[in-house]
Amino acid sequence: MILIAFGSNLNSKKYGKPENNCIEAIEVLKKFFFLRKVSKLYTTEPIPKSGQPWFVNGVLEISTSIKPIDILKQLHQIENNFGRYRKKKNEPRIIDLDLLCYHKLISKKIGLKLPHPRLHKRRFVIQPICDIRPSWIHPVVKLTAKTLLKKTNSQKIFLKKT
Repeated sequence: MILIAFGSNLNSKKYGKPENNCIEAIEVLKKFFFLRKVSKLYTTEPIPKSGQPWFVNGVLEISTSIKPIDILKQLHQIENNFGRYRKKKNEPRIIDLDLLCYHKLISKKIGLKLPHPRLHKRRFVIQPICDIRPSWIHPVVKLTAKTLLKKTNSQKIFLKKT
């Protein structure tokens, strides 16, 4: 199973609200990968807490034979096409696309850490994973998404009304 997280907390000139950025990013991802499942959209507070706008977040499951490093390159290219340029950590962004896991692969390479090193601590990631694969088992901590969700209660997260 291959999971990608998506999120946005800035308006864009081309698509408008963060929710629209996410929806358009899903459409773009369909051009490169077979989308198996898409979670609900959630409104979430920024991590770490700050005065920046709240995010719209979700997760999708894809199928592809593309290598993980090439998926990551494609995600970064899509972000660039949306107008995102990585300058500093935890900054507001038009779109954020993260490769969360690539099957059961564990990688600690610089630039390709799999599974995503903080995904099991982030409710804004675990809740959407539970929407599509609650029985998914984290390859490192060996817990299901459903169990991980019970351990991540501190972050505020709301189902986005669409």
